[in-house]
Amino acid sequence: MKTIRELIAGLGVLFTVGVAAIFYSRLPEKVATHFNAAGVADGFGGRAILWLLAGNAIFVYGVMSAVPFLPLKVNLLRPLTSEQESAARVGALALVGWLKAEIVWTLGYVCLAIVRIGLGLQETLGFAFLPATLSVIGATCGYYLVQMLRSTQAHG
Repeated sequence: MKTIRELIAGLGVLFTVGVAAIFYSRLPEKVATHFNAAGVADGFGGRAILWLLAGNAIFVYGVMSAVPFLPLKVNLLRPLTSEQESAARVGALALVGWLKAEIVWTLGYVCLAIVRIGLGLQETLGFAFLPATLSVIGATCGYYLVQMLRSTQAHG
């Protein structure tokens, strides 16, 4: 599963960088740079925003890829044995891996939406963007929190 997560996240980075590289020169000088909660552009600025989004995707991928190599202390608001902490660590690292993929693809979608809006192919991020993004990230966090709590109870 880890390999699949990494592939999904890596493809998200490539997608975001690719969108920026392919469409940057085709866009007008001013593009949408900020959106309200309904997904409607309410701020405009330079098209360099595409490179900022691509840079953010690379940064998120890099930082979140470094997490497994850092000392990790899992805090589930109760004392854990070393076996329970090891079980929780597995869940925490899986959570970070999926969040990495989700965040990178969210940045990729926003980059593509800015391009499509700039080219006149769509008008907003879409009414479902914010609730869908929050639901996916929230469900991922909830799922892995429950898994960590269950895994530490099963080992205790």
